[in-house]
Amino acid sequence: MGKNGALDARLAAAAAFVRNGAVFADIGTDHAYLPIALYKAGVIRRGLAADIAAGPIARAREHIAACGLSDVIDTLQTDGLNDVQRYTPTDIALCGMGGELIARIISEAPFVHDPAIRLILQPMTMQPYLRRWLCEHGFSIEREALACAAGKLYPILQVSYSGMTTTLSDTEALLGAWNLAHRAEIELFSVFLQSKLESLRAASAGRRSAGKESPEDAALLAELEQLADEYKI
Repeated sequence: MGKNGALDARLAAAAAFVRNGAVFADIGTDHAYLPIALYKAGVIRRGLAADIAAGPIARAREHIAACGLSDVIDTLQTDGLNDVQRYTPTDIALCGMGGELIARIISEAPFVHDPAIRLILQPMTMQPYLRRWLCEHGFSIEREALACAAGKLYPILQVSYSGMTTTLSDTEALLGAWNLAHRAEIELFSVFLQSKLESLRAASAGRRSAGKESPEDAALLAELEQLADEYKI
């Protein structure tokens, strides 16, 4: 968050997925930046800033009070989504944590098996794992966004429960099926693709030199190389 109170590109992209009139829960909050910005913008009716650690909750509480919003934004020290259901959130953000942790938090919260609840997820790591886990556990990835902040690219996923399971290819898990389907409309897609391709080339070369490259590795690299040809990367 900048000195003027504006969200950085990563959090702004997450905020853009929050619906008007939402009761919003920010899980793993940091100073309650997201709920404060969303309330000030008139997007949400109420907010919740939740975190497992006392420090972030104390900072969030202070920041909320300084903004005069203690009556509309609550704070909760809790592990993941425990006790969050009693605030009846309609939109829930889990940003700035690993994909495996996000999956674990969702798996421990049966109340999000409600198509009316929107999840806004910003995994810092293990994005392919998270996409696969969601699709295999009845969640639909309805939309994605890419944001660049401090020189790094971040994917943000808009997700809800449908009860229908799907299987992703390796390329869809890595890049996002929605991103692939809408790549012509996504300004940062070519940069995202190049980043993933460079990482995959390096990893593949390392496995090849160790005699451990699999046919799946080679097939994924070939698919990304073909996509890169479209963008002349």
